[in-house]
Amino acid sequence: MSTITKQLLARLKDHYRKPGTAQDGEILVTEVTAPGSNRSCDLLRVGMWQSRGLGIGVHELKVSRSDWLRELDDPGKADAWWRFCSRFWVVAMPGVVNASELPEGWGLMLPPNRANGRRFRPVVPAASREPEVSLPLLVEILRRADNIRVAEMQQMRMVHRRDLYTKVEQARRTANADALDLVTKQSLEKLEQVLGARISDFAWGTDLPLTEITSGELAIAVCEYTHQHVALQRREVELGRIESRLQGVAQRVLRDLPSVAALKRGDAA
Repeated sequence: MSTITKQLLARLKDHYRKPGTAQDGEILVTEVTAPGSNRSCDLLRVGMWQSRGLGIGVHELKVSRSDWLRELDDPGKADAWWRFCSRFWVVAMPGVVNASELPEGWGLMLPPNRANGRRFRPVVPAASREPEVSLPLLVEILRRADNIRVAEMQQMRMVHRRDLYTKVEQARRTANADALDLVTKQSLEKLEQVLGARISDFAWGTDLPLTEITSGELAIAVCEYTHQHVALQRREVELGRIESRLQGVAQRVLRDLPSVAALKRGDAA
């Protein structure tokens, strides 16, 4: 079934059953096979209220001119359903079917003119008759109705499972985020231990309170402080090495100073 045919079928269902309302007024079943044949109709409607059209209505959807002409050349589907339905309808897009082309007794319905309209327009009324209600017909209607019910339940299960999976994944991501926050808090506590003070007590070079400093700004500030602190530590270590070397030189000079003075006195004598 093409996309445009599916859209036409969905609108036809809305014609009989207003979206969001109770479904006890009629039974709508798709792809029902006529008893004793392999010809199936696009939509079968069992009307259960006299005021809304009691009986069995068979609908054939036509969305292209070529499809309609093939139907006229081979009316076997209509013949297979004729004695089992109260009315036989052709439901077509505008311009596909000419009313003068309809065989006797066939009805023609067109979609509403307005895009947001719901009720279809019966251009040619379908002849009404008493249908032949047989056991094979009832079995086929029940079989298709049950298959549709099972398919809808499976679809509901899939939607439920998908929603449940989405909620579980969202809960897992939230839990991971909370765990990440815990790790971050632990890291900040360790940093405060190293700094010897609470981060909130530091002067960050701004009058803004810590609560108004973004995490990115705080990270940059910590990074800059760390770089400066490491640079000072390395410079301190280097100066300590230089100082040690100078102390060593000074000690050697002081140790050798008496010998140098004695040598000078000997030279003077």
